Amino acid sequence: MTEKIRIYGRKEFGGVAEAEALVSPKPLEGFANNNPARGYTTERNHPLFGVSYAGKILVYPSPRGSGGFMSYGVGPNKPAAFIHTEGCPLSVACAMVAHIPSMTDFERDPMEVIETGDTVLVNADEGYIEITKRAGAK
Repeated sequence: MTEKIRIYGRKEFGGVAEAEALVSPKPLEGFANNNPARGYTTERNHPLFGVSYAGKILVYPSPRGSGGFMSYGVGPNKPAAFIHTEGCPLSVACAMVAHIPSMTDFERDPMEVIETGDTVLVNADEGYIEITKRAGAK
């Protein structure tokens, strides 16, 4: 039987999405360092440089930079949902414009639990995420 880990948090923008997680160990800048048409970050020194976030649950500590995440919601290759540990009005605006479920302020740090490749259900409407660890994960 597969164990599911449920963590409660605060909804920034409602909706439900379930997809594979893509975890960024570093904050992300969405405006200047992003290619929304192809769905990846263009920041050369970032661990996710060139890695597609299209259709993934994007897990990250916080947005950074004055541009926020506005261009992540533009184009066909947007993330399925946002999970981050530090809220930011700019990422909320992006979630609203692009209709991307978004959550923050969790009872437990999701970055300590979620790994790239895990399946994550984001139920922002009911205020929780549910993590199913990928096969062979610790």
